[in-house]
Amino acid sequence: MPRAIESETFTADHLCHSNFQGSASKMKAVRATRMLERSIVKRSLKYAHYYDDGNSKGFISVKDTYGDDSVTKYECVGHV
Repeated sequence: MPRAIESETFTADHLCHSNFQGSASKMKAVRATRMLERSIVKRSLKYAHYYDDGNSKGFISVKDTYGDDSVTKYECVGHV
């Protein structure tokens, strides 16, 4: 199937910019914090559970978002 010329033009004119400086684990923690904080403002929603793959930095950054120990951590085990 032939590609559309419009998509090739967009790709040629598109510039990507970094919106985070730091390690991948720090990026995950910052993103999780932003997501939980934004949930209150945009949806009047508070998350009660945080599912993680064992990396504690993400959970440490969000566990007190809504008050002391307001988010509970659950770990995914046996995932690929």
